[in-house]
Amino acid sequence: MKRITIIICSLLLILISFLWVTYTVRKNRIEKQYVGQSSTGILSIAVDDLLLDNVSQFLSFDTRSTGIEGGEDLIKKIVWNSGISIPARLFLFSTDTQKNQFCGILAVSNYDDCFSFFANQYPKAINFVDKKQGIVSVNIAKHIKVLFDHNHLVYSIGLDPNSDFNELHALLKNQDAWVQVGSFKGFEHALTKKHIGYALKDKSLMAEATVTKHKTDITGQWLLSESIEQNLQVRKIDTANQIVTLWSLLSLNDLPLLSQIMSKYTGFNQEQLKKNYANYLDLEIKTDSVIQKDTSIAYAYDDDFNATEEIKVTEIAVPYIVHTWKYNEPLAASLPGKMFYQFHKAHIDSYLLNTTSERSPDRIQNERTQHPFYFFIDFNAWPEKWTIYPFSKLKQSKVSATMTTTLMDKNKLAIKGEITY
Repeated sequence: MKRITIIICSLLLILISFLWVTYTVRKNRIEKQYVGQSSTGILSIAVDDLLLDNVSQFLSFDTRSTGIEGGEDLIKKIVWNSGISIPARLFLFSTDTQKNQFCGILAVSNYDDCFSFFANQYPKAINFVDKKQGIVSVNIAKHIKVLFDHNHLVYSIGLDPNSDFNELHALLKNQDAWVQVGSFKGFEHALTKKHIGYALKDKSLMAEATVTKHKTDITGQWLLSESIEQNLQVRKIDTANQIVTLWSLLSLNDLPLLSQIMSKYTGFNQEQLKKNYANYLDLEIKTDSVIQKDTSIAYAYDDDFNATEEIKVTEIAVPYIVHTWKYNEPLAASLPGKMFYQFHKAHIDSYLLNTTSERSPDRIQNERTQHPFYFFIDFNAWPEKWTIYPFSKLKQSKVSATMTTTLMDKNKLAIKGEITY
């Protein structure tokens, strides 16, 4: 019995030593991963550390909740049978010309296995781009594309569903434009020890995240293009019973996504936006709903087939939404009165208030805040009418997120966030 115990302990020790050596070797190869030389942003995900630090969660993880076809079996095939070398840490990069897209570069360890994997999993999405050189494309989904040859696989994850494979093909063929992330000057700060990291080359934004079983903690720094005053004030908002609460006192130069959305709905170009936007926005989506009336005209016919006009009024329950700006006459005229729902505009004190409710307050109070940018969302209270995928999964998982910023100096913010699930 004693001998059996010694043998078992020795085998366990050998196994643990082997796993530790493998883990260490893989970790030492992290800096040899390739990214594009024209990268302006790098997102990194620590595959090995996420698995080790959350092993109990992954063992009980139900992949059916992700909506991934094949679930757990597919993930095992990617790791063991896909012919793709999965590194200890994945690096994805974006460029100035493709800000809404991330690309990645991986090594192909076995071309035949790689081809068989994609041919079996995505038979209708796989195509030869160049048979002679063995270049194959796979259109996995609207926003995910893969291209590989005998040595490497490149992939993209982007917002544009109509993008083609031209840029991926250029990336795969032009390997002289690749650089190892460990020797990429200007991106030393991208080599984080946290589970997830994101960094811009100009250091205007750096963020890190640590993932645990029911919570993800986020920290970071945000360098602003315009300085902010110390005396920060926002419209007084009742933060109870809210699905979404957001406010921003930042310029549009620091919020390119907001700038794009505003340009789309107002028709203003960037110069017009800068002239008419006074660095203030707040948004509320409340758990309450309000009633809006929808008027339609229908035609009925009498016994003599004469058409008679009938006005039909339908009452509809819609989410209680408020978005508020600093009042500006051109901005007030350009903001649409209907965006999915009817919005009622009101000029109250120095604010332009837009709400789905017919009632607006007579006065607006200000209150001081330490947060130039604040965001909160609670998917557990997400409206049933909006529960399309992936929001339905977020609601099912009771996800909520909070992000706050505080001034480090007049043009630098500290970021702190938390996601619970």
